[in-house]
Amino acid sequence: MVITSATQEVLVVGYPKSGNTWLTRLVAELINCPVKGFFEQPNNPEISIEGSTRQSNYVVFKGHQSFDKICQKIQHNNLIYVVRNVHDVAVSGANFFEFYPTNLVNKVICKSPILGDLYYRQTFISEKGKIRKMIRTLDKGDSSVPWCQIPWDEHIIPYLTNGVLVIKYEDLLANPEVECQKILSHIGINRSGQQMREAIKNQSFGTIKEKFKSNNQKKHEAFLREGKSGGWKQKLTVKQQKFLTNRFFDTLNSLGYLD
Repeated sequence: MVITSATQEVLVVGYPKSGNTWLTRLVAELINCPVKGFFEQPNNPEISIEGSTRQSNYVVFKGHQSFDKICQKIQHNNLIYVVRNVHDVAVSGANFFEFYPTNLVNKVICKSPILGDLYYRQTFISEKGKIRKMIRTLDKGDSSVPWCQIPWDEHIIPYLTNGVLVIKYEDLLANPEVECQKILSHIGINRSGQQMREAIKNQSFGTIKEKFKSNNQKKHEAFLREGKSGGWKQKLTVKQQKFLTNRFFDTLNSLGYLD
């Protein structure tokens, strides 16, 4: 599909590991238009790309950019922000990202002939170690972790305060038709209940994972872990749970995660 000046661009944006890929594909399915790829990165082999044969005057992009990077580039009613409980983002990010020693102290310890290998495995390879690293990334931001240069709340707040449509990952799981109607109304498109249900089914976690499996797209299949919420209750220590809740209390509360 060739993007022309008449083509309307829709952007689904959010902090990494918040359900961006799922919502991007679902929005494109609802509109019946292509997912073009990652916003402003035409050469990025984005996993969400699909639907190139769909004919529409819309095209959907996925993104993780901060609000200041895209606020003047996408029409307000074509901008959708997806958010997920930070506790689940911590676990999902830990299972997805790779972490490496970046400061001098860690680099020196990892090179130690006695403790280096053990320290590296416990700190940067083990799930527990990676969860600790991801929590620190959410708290402080980390330029070495893709699209996580700023803390979780600093990414979200500008979208909230500027009235962007926010879709909660958990609500999308629990009441997909309600959330899909919000999206369609926001963009200004009408779809029947049957059309919405078909789009939801076509883009369900199980359907897409099976599609990747049948096409032997192992990397894509691995990208989709569980498609659930609440897994953090078994993965995070009580101390880690309390830290994230206290650190992001205001943002979690404003989003209804503490109700």
